[in-house]
Amino acid sequence: MSASTVDSSTELLDGVLACYKPHCRYLTTLEVEGKRAAGTFAIPESCYIDDTGHLNAVEVNICYNQLLYAMIATAVRDGDGPVFDTWTMEEFWRRRLGDILIAKISTEFRKPIDARAFRGELTFDRVVSRRLRPGAAPFVAIDTTFRFSDDRGGAAAGSARIAIVDGEQDD
Repeated sequence: MSASTVDSSTELLDGVLACYKPHCRYLTTLEVEGKRAAGTFAIPESCYIDDTGHLNAVEVNICYNQLLYAMIATAVRDGDGPVFDTWTMEEFWRRRLGDILIAKISTEFRKPIDARAFRGELTFDRVVSRRLRPGAAPFVAIDTTFRFSDDRGGAAAGSARIAIVDGEQDD
């Protein structure tokens, strides 16, 4: 991934968030630099539960996913490798829902985070692409770490493994 990319493109962010219900579009700003993305989030009202007064595990997963999609979309748009330099934006739009999977995620909450205004960071720690068998589309595994925080000391951190498969390939 390139040394420095800052994305303030509302068109890209709007496109990334278009697959979410309007009341579940939590990522409001995005900045990407190399293998790291940072964003601000706002959850005025939970999409599934009465107000808990803090960010919860379900919302962390949604926010993580939005930051992940935005980071990958930026990498594809900018032609950053090693994996996304071969993708087109059309391929990203086609593959983001069916082919990009959270294979494993773990979050540790250290102090409650105000869901109405907080920040998140995502780092690609390791990206591996390999063919599981000759002629097959590459399987991509991305190990990531992330953290969320607010201005009152709220904090959560975790890790996730992403798997990118190609659902359009025949077995």
